[in-house]
Amino acid sequence: MNPCCRRLLPLLALIALAGCATTPTRPVDDSERDALAAAADGQFDSALRVAKLYQYRNDVRALDWYARAAATTPRTHRTTSAEEQLGRILERGRLDSADTPQKPDAVVLKPSARKAYRWYHRAAYHGSPYAMSDLETWYERRGDMEGALRWRLRRAVYLRHLYKLQPLRDATSGSAKPGTPLSADASPNPVIARIQRRAARGDAEAQVDLGTLYEAGIGVVQDKTEALRWYERAAAQGNVYGQYLAGLALGRGGDGLQKNVDAAAAWFAKAHAQDFYMADESYWREAIKPPFFQFSE
Repeated sequence: MNPCCRRLLPLLALIALAGCATTPTRPVDDSERDALAAAADGQFDSALRVAKLYQYRNDVRALDWYARAAATTPRTHRTTSAEEQLGRILERGRLDSADTPQKPDAVVLKPSARKAYRWYHRAAYHGSPYAMSDLETWYERRGDMEGALRWRLRRAVYLRHLYKLQPLRDATSGSAKPGTPLSADASPNPVIARIQRRAARGDAEAQVDLGTLYEAGIGVVQDKTEALRWYERAAAQGNVYGQYLAGLALGRGGDGLQKNVDAAAAWFAKAHAQDFYMADESYWREAIKPPFFQFSE
């Protein structure tokens, strides 16, 4: 026998054993065979079809197929939905979405908050506003209000929901309306002051957080120009949220900030190059349009 073939035999045996370990005892039926054959095209829809088939049948292989669907390109809201679904399955430890006790023959998964977080985080950094909400809830459940605040603010800026934050603004020391002189002092709020210190040291995520705080006027003076300054500092370091939120600020303008669509487009292009699907032109053109209703802050 060829020496190369002899070296491959142990590897082939391991692969065969691994396949046996994950192959169900039931025979493959026509629906499964057809779905698997179609999935050879590597397309999102085909992989998602297999994932949903296995999920419906309470087959743990659904996880692998959701991951395959999530890995397809180009990035869209649909690929991020597969990432979010993986996060929810792993956080709950069950394949179905029911709140009732699982059936005796159901596959039992070990819940993993850490693995769920990775999928939520991945979806959020591909642009999903739903994953931003998932992460806010994930942090809240663990009593991490600073982490929850991060994702609440980023989603509120994207959705133009800053008007909904008025109770938080009123309850946070250091908050001030536009036109109030900016202070070089640290915020009297310890959480905000901690973000300010990290941002000043060059932490790009903290710089984005500080930008959203300035845009919302929470713990600091509400100032969109100052918000843009912090977004752009993070963006210059390659932070995708810094790039995207800088694009939104420039594309929308207002509150004393001059609108500049060309400059916005340049930041959106950088975010899109990092697979942030909402930075695609078809999305950001809609995101910068004036809202139908104006809400006072």
